[in-house]
Amino acid sequence: MNHPTEVYSHTSAFHDINVTDHGFIRVLSFARNRQSSMYLDAPFDTDFEYPSYLHLTLAVTPDAARTLVIGLGGGTVVKRMWRDYPAMRVDAVELDSDVVDVARRFFALPNDERIRVFTEDGRLFLEASADAYDIVIVDAFDDDVVPPALTAEEFLRTVHARLTPGGVVAYNFMGAVEGDGSEPFRRLHAALARQWHQVRVFVVNEGVESGASNLILLATDAPLTTDELRGRIADRVGGRVSVPAFHLFGEDLYDGEIG
Repeated sequence: MNHPTEVYSHTSAFHDINVTDHGFIRVLSFARNRQSSMYLDAPFDTDFEYPSYLHLTLAVTPDAARTLVIGLGGGTVVKRMWRDYPAMRVDAVELDSDVVDVARRFFALPNDERIRVFTEDGRLFLEASADAYDIVIVDAFDDDVVPPALTAEEFLRTVHARLTPGGVVAYNFMGAVEGDGSEPFRRLHAALARQWHQVRVFVVNEGVESGASNLILLATDAPLTTDELRGRIADRVGGRVSVPAFHLFGEDLYDGEIG
């Protein structure tokens, strides 16, 4: 990356927020941790890999019309789903109002009736909500850890109650599926498996034994075989999903033991 140019810096009630331009890439960071990015000449695209994998939710629920995203960041997931799926309504919940402002001012988050942004605690929002969602995405971090309140059994029961039949919850999780550092992942996997019939894991980054991989966990009650899921991925959910290399993501489905 080129030497960064500072675009915006602010300390909110929750984060040290920094927006910097690195050549043609704009980056949102909380302290030293990169949260989001976008290409200045292509604001719906990012050099982060994991947001594309969250579109795997469509392979579980191809006709999804309502999505909830907990954790906004720069709005990468929200704005791409809004653009790519014109019939979809996307709700986003973000605890920090200053992050919402940054997403709108510096990361091209659209102002449109199909996007509703709520400045609230994600757990409390879902507990109070009467809405049903086809997809729930949890992409929220405290440093590089998902807040414990968003992995607790009580929260998972609430998510299950808010999902439509056959709906799917997706977690973006930093960790490892194998080795000494895999316990946090295995704990979340077990908690999801207690609420849903199927839990599948996609390893975004190389090095499953390192502690730095993005893991995408999908949990659902949809009666979907692994072959059917891979088939939907391979044909891009009937051509509906356009994110780069999506048709290859089936290769990243983890098939090892999770003890």
